[in-house]
Amino acid sequence: MSDAREDRGGHAPAGVAEARAALLAWVDEAGHDGREFLEARLRRTGEGRYEIRHCRDEFRTLDTVAFVSGDPFAAREIAQTTFAGEHRPLKTAPSLRQGWALVDLDGPGLWTALEYLYPACAVHWHAGRTNSLRVTHWREVAARQTGMYGAVKLLPPQVVRNTVRACCGDAVCLRRVAWSVDAQTPLDMPSEGEVTGDAPVPCPEACSMFISFARQVLVQERSPRFELAGLGRLGAEEISQVREIVASAATGTVGLAREGEFSEPTNSRRMRYLALRLAEEKERIGDLAAPELPCEGCPKAVPCRGCPMAA
Repeated sequence: MSDAREDRGGHAPAGVAEARAALLAWVDEAGHDGREFLEARLRRTGEGRYEIRHCRDEFRTLDTVAFVSGDPFAAREIAQTTFAGEHRPLKTAPSLRQGWALVDLDGPGLWTALEYLYPACAVHWHAGRTNSLRVTHWREVAARQTGMYGAVKLLPPQVVRNTVRACCGDAVCLRRVAWSVDAQTPLDMPSEGEVTGDAPVPCPEACSMFISFARQVLVQERSPRFELAGLGRLGAEEISQVREIVASAATGTVGLAREGEFSEPTNSRRMRYLALRLAEEKERIGDLAAPELPCEGCPKAVPCRGCPMAA
């Protein structure tokens, strides 16, 4: 059974129409300068006419961009891949490619193109502005997972917080997390920078990418831990990941894992999670004092205190 009409929030039919009207009015108010919506620049070009391009292309002339179209459905292909041709599993990742312009769009065309670039984001943006966003907290989302994802409900609050910071931070997703662990347990999500664009877009619930990443985190958290001098208690998976990162750094391949390949030790979200874990352990054990090592052939008449060569 679907939700009651009054419980659908911005996704109710009237809510979508209201959001579309609000978006067009918001762009119209800005005039020719337009508005920055995440990584896209929306601009009014005439009475009832609009264009969209990447915000870093806003000052380029149309003859200098690689792709120009008046078809709003072309936005679908634009959103699929990065500039390097990699698939974009998360459309709100800060990886929208440049070099295109969608021109001479009418109001419905502007909305359609933006929906392909950033699915549901305009609706959630408007719902956030009008305090009508329907939020689903993590415990509820986790409770409805089944099969190999069912165990994500076992993650304790602090692990959920670290998972959110690694998976949903500003550097990897342009949305703003609006949900919490549950209604009584906040995430305390720190900001990593300024809001991208003129339109903060809230995230009403954990997405499929987050759930997939949470499963990888659960595997790591269940791994047996060992006390390592200077690093603290790290799991076997984390120790293996440190080795892989060092090896990849040595060969210049550390940044090549795809966005959704969470089994790869050098995946950006996995490395972000490891950094949080290492920071936690550093806070727990403190800094490791540098050892006093003897100098070979030390010429000092009076050796340093504790020098093993003086025995």
